[in-house]
Amino acid sequence: MTATAHPSAASPRSGPTARLYGGSVFVLAIVALSMWFASYPLDRGVAGVLLGAYGLALAIRPALWLVLLPALWPVVDLAPWGGHIHFTESDALALVTLAALGLREAFAPPPPTLAGRAPVKLRAGALGVFGLLAASVAVAGLRGGLPLPALEAGSLIGYNTTVNALRVGKGFLLAFALIPFLQLAVRRDGDAALDRLTLGLTLGFATCAAAALWERVAFPGLTNFASDYRTSALFWEMHVGGAALDAWLMLSFPFAVLSFRRAHGVVGRALALAVVAVGVYAMFTTFSRIVYGALFVSMAALGVASLGRPAAPGTADRPRRHPAVVAGLVLAMLAGGMLIFPEGGYRALLAFTGLALLAWPAGSAIAGMRAGGFALGLIGGAVLAAGGAVAMLALPKGIYLTYAALWGLAALLLVLRARGLRVGGVAVLALLVALALATVLVSAFWSAPTRFMGSLGGALLALAVLTRQALGRTPLWQPRLQDIQGLLVALAVGGMVVTTLGGYYMGSRLSNTGSDTEIRLRHTGRSLDFVQGPLDALVGLGLGRYPEVYFWRVADPATPGSLALVGEPGGRAMRLTGPRQGRSIDEVVLLTQRLPTDVVTPLQLRLKARSEVDTQLVVQVCRKHLLYANPCASAMVPLSGSKHWTTVTRVLDDPLMAAVGSLPRTTVITLGTTGPTPIDLDDIELTDAQLRPLVANGGFEDGGARWFFSSDRDHLPWHAKNLFVHAFVEQGVLGAVAMLLILAGALLCLVRRPTRLQAHAPTLLAALVGLATVGMVDSLLDMPRITVFLLLLAWLALNLRQPPAR
Repeated sequence: MTATAHPSAASPRSGPTARLYGGSVFVLAIVALSMWFASYPLDRGVAGVLLGAYGLALAIRPALWLVLLPALWPVVDLAPWGGHIHFTESDALALVTLAALGLREAFAPPPPTLAGRAPVKLRAGALGVFGLLAASVAVAGLRGGLPLPALEAGSLIGYNTTVNALRVGKGFLLAFALIPFLQLAVRRDGDAALDRLTLGLTLGFATCAAAALWERVAFPGLTNFASDYRTSALFWEMHVGGAALDAWLMLSFPFAVLSFRRAHGVVGRALALAVVAVGVYAMFTTFSRIVYGALFVSMAALGVASLGRPAAPGTADRPRRHPAVVAGLVLAMLAGGMLIFPEGGYRALLAFTGLALLAWPAGSAIAGMRAGGFALGLIGGAVLAAGGAVAMLALPKGIYLTYAALWGLAALLLVLRARGLRVGGVAVLALLVALALATVLVSAFWSAPTRFMGSLGGALLALAVLTRQALGRTPLWQPRLQDIQGLLVALAVGGMVVTTLGGYYMGSRLSNTGSDTEIRLRHTGRSLDFVQGPLDALVGLGLGRYPEVYFWRVADPATPGSLALVGEPGGRAMRLTGPRQGRSIDEVVLLTQRLPTDVVTPLQLRLKARSEVDTQLVVQVCRKHLLYANPCASAMVPLSGSKHWTTVTRVLDDPLMAAVGSLPRTTVITLGTTGPTPIDLDDIELTDAQLRPLVANGGFEDGGARWFFSSDRDHLPWHAKNLFVHAFVEQGVLGAVAMLLILAGALLCLVRRPTRLQAHAPTLLAALVGLATVGMVDSLLDMPRITVFLLLLAWLALNLRQPPAR
């Protein structure tokens, strides 16, 4: 329990070491922030005002960093607009956080509010494994970053320069710098600090889910589960694949669940429910098999960790349901939905959901029925369903009207019963039976009169559960008002499971799991072959070296291409190289730039191009977020081999570009080539029908500013696709062992007594288990935004302890 009394003499206070650390961090953060501003490609004034306001808020209330930093973390980066991938807005946010916290620590340390023992204790084991990781990062960083090129425009293009070691290493450095402030915050404020972190990660889950929701609505559509469109939200790191979105969702979802369980009041519960519902939608529309598996493993770990925990005050006298019963009810609901959805679509699934929504409060009304009354209820339900069949034949949409009338009548009876009026269980059972059979009719009406056997199986499964509730010695469930949140979440999650797994696209992905596994295993073997010699095996090839090594050592399958800035007498040009083998345009590296969302076609394109041999340039202007363009106005530009520049003009138009979506859709110009011949590009101009210039930095005077790149389909050349394999390739045995010890030690600490009795231990356990599961199929450590919070949570888990009872 969080204490609000005055601090005792034992409360942690800031000593000279903390003050010295704070001052040093402040100076270093300000210097780094100045360098970041010097090269920032977007509006520096706006960035300065926003970061200044954020820093001022933290300087006044340092504890806010635990809320604001994770809340903004998944949505703050604007790399697709700015073009810089090595130093981004999240770096500036972290630097301002460090500067503000360091300033306060050096000159006005926050007073402690904790009266008892802190829920964290600095452990030698944590220092040891993190020290091993720090040593590995230092050695691998030197190997990957030397010789360090001049930080000029050419070195900031792509991932194949030694500057990439700084990009990868900054995730570790920022985490190492933030860890002391996290430790101080929890020691000073105890569970209050952990609650703030929970709120921050819940908000981070919400902002990420909101971005994913916008993307789904704006592009494929809210309920379009047949398209092969996979969400990326605002994780630009996925422009060459990766599981940044998957990792963040699994990292933050357990904290959202904890906030949902703790929510109070109607408004608080509604907001928590909305966050969980939108987040679950975001998770299932990733169409990531590992997310589904990680969600199962994470929630299983959370459930197991919660078993045997002491009951909350005032809840000891409540009857507890056996977990197997709850799991059986949930599985029955999912099985019924899976039987119904392929035949009846969303209409029948919605009807089945309506039945489940009423069956829960009706549980007490039908429990303990006699056999005669039960039989009478079944007969009455069959008669009502027969009336629905007649209505289906007589009226255009009579079955829908019948279902609505039956559902409304059943809901009315349950409301009257809740108000104390005597309502017979026979009438309630009859209406539930009628709704189950009406669901079958809805399915038959929507699809075909002869396609109803699967829906009938789902209805019979529901009737079997109702039969057990009505005639069993003890009821399966007892409806309680406080369980309504859990019911709604179960229905939302169940709906997502049914509609995604039952859809065509996810079905095809599941059927291809075996072949995809073989591809991943071959890729893992190829990645391990990069490590040659005892020194490479011990300390790795160097941070950030994986894409470069893959590019030079792997010829089959072909790499998707590369980008480079080349010097010209009059300035710079962009050299675009395609794959070594022929590929489609969505499998190559594309040079891209974000355009205004309100572009008006037709578009006038003008550019200069040069190629030493005959080749072809593909130019597209697409409605596109990060990956998967649709629709596009395209032009094929043939180029004759020459050492001289050729001026190209084209008109780009597509009627579908004018289509207005329900939400604003980002627009992108992309340039690519499917052949291996390099193409030099310069002076790129694009105007729309209103003669507005749309392209910024078309002559590359500012280097790669405002220009971005992506590879829509081929992602293996940038990732080892396994956290530990990637760590081994870049950091050797030292790095792989350090990460293994950190994660294994964190999980072990969280499952042991008495730490597992700490209020936040199950949530931390679920987050790290889910994150580690995603790490089995993705590198994670090459994405600094994920690295930072992975290490922060792992440190917290390694040092967490259960305070003594008061």
